[in-house]
Amino acid sequence: MIKLIASDMDGTLLNTNHTISEGNIEAIRKAQELGVKFAIITGRSYDGVKPIADEFNLDCEYILMNGAEYRDKDGNILENIAIDKEKVKVIMEVMGEEDLCIELFTNVGTLTSDYEKVKASIEDRVRSLNPESTDDEVQGFLNEFIGRRKITIFNGISELMDDKIDIYKIITFNKDVELIKKVKERLKKVPGLSVVSTFDNDIEVSDIRAQKGLILAKVAEKMGLERDEVMPIGDSFNDYSMFTEFKTACAMGNAIPEIKELAEFVTDTNDNDGVAKAIYRALNI
Repeated sequence: MIKLIASDMDGTLLNTNHTISEGNIEAIRKAQELGVKFAIITGRSYDGVKPIADEFNLDCEYILMNGAEYRDKDGNILENIAIDKEKVKVIMEVMGEEDLCIELFTNVGTLTSDYEKVKASIEDRVRSLNPESTDDEVQGFLNEFIGRRKITIFNGISELMDDKIDIYKIITFNKDVELIKKVKERLKKVPGLSVVSTFDNDIEVSDIRAQKGLILAKVAEKMGLERDEVMPIGDSFNDYSMFTEFKTACAMGNAIPEIKELAEFVTDTNDNDGVAKAIYRALNI
């Protein structure tokens, strides 16, 4: 029997309007009433997840930044994995050579060296994912999103070397998909790094130990659960490790082919209550 459900957010729990459907919320609550635990497992940082969870009164655990951080339902950090500072230098240099926007998820918040470049890149991404949105809708979402992230400026790589700053994840995105592929291949050659993507126009870099599947396996072990009692749900490349670690994994109907091939079963899309349908199937309710 499934005792822990771990759902990705973007493309999975969230629909294309960046919200959680009533159907998904209702299914999660029914599962929790039966004693099943629910966890959000995402590439986002805590600041990018908690406001959404609070909006829907979701009482759950959090696996964040693709596994670089694990928090309990009260937000207490139980485990985190930072990137080695020498590798941070390499990542920054590789991305900097291509003049890419860079965001760093750290223990002191989200940092960037160029706020306007990051803002423009986020806007490009929002428009590509939501081509029918009006300018007002895009700007509204952009202002809310950046406000939640609390992005601040850092002044050079040397500032990042401070022992008081732990860097858990470094991301970039660009509408030039071929450029992203090239940079991604360069970073994959750096030992000790996990280099994944949520979309084909982004790169997410963390320590090799900070992968969704690996941290979820640790969480399950701490809870005293067997692997076949855990059902991860996901859709993209940064969910891949969950599908290799857990044979009970469920792919979204909108998932990439590589994820669907590994899944025990495929549910509906994120715009059609796919998470809810996966929950009902797994729990026979």
